[in-house]
Amino acid sequence: MPKTVQFATTWPKGVIARYLTVGGATVDITHDSLTADDTRPNVTCAQCSGCSAYTNCEWESRADRFDNGSSWADSDARAWAQEHAERCRALPRPA
Repeated sequence: MPKTVQFATTWPKGVIARYLTVGGATVDITHDSLTADDTRPNVTCAQCSGCSAYTNCEWESRADRFDNGSSWADSDARAWAQEHAERCRALPRPA
């Protein structure tokens, strides 16, 4: 029977998706503002809590869409997060 993993903690505020790496860390996806001058979210971010690798997918390049490009950016960030989670062996940082 496959081993199941249970999580006792809730996701951090603002996390819209989370991927578990093979090393046991997580890759969290959030919406954020690209610069301090931005007043609204305009980028989808994916960051690994084990090795600190990350990617930012800007909405502006997809702004011709009905949702300001966020769904395409989310899709790109999810693809990056999945690929990274499948190969990252960094252990989670101690709490």
